[in-house]
Amino acid sequence: MKEILNDIKDAENRARAMVEEAEREAKLILAEANREAEELISKARKKGEETSKNIIEAAKKEAQKEALVLREQYEDKIKKLRGKAEGRIQKAVDLILERIVTSYGNC
Repeated sequence: MKEILNDIKDAENRARAMVEEAEREAKLILAEANREAEELISKARKKGEETSKNIIEAAKKEAQKEALVLREQYEDKIKKLRGKAEGRIQKAVDLILERIVTSYGNC
């Protein structure tokens, strides 16, 4: 009878040891899974940052191209307007001189 009780206690001790070992292994597996998850998240974040940086860089280059095209278009318009204005300035100067000469010339 005592032998049977000892066998039962031994079996319970072995079972307890197996449960404790399983819990330790489960904790190790969970810790490893968490570490791998963090690593994957970190890699995904870096890849996302790199992708967004590339998208922003491409958008900047495209915007610079468009800005250059617009600048060239407006520079042409500005040159034309300046040309017209310069022609009108000389006419305005001539008109003012004529009025001054006519007004004071008849004194």
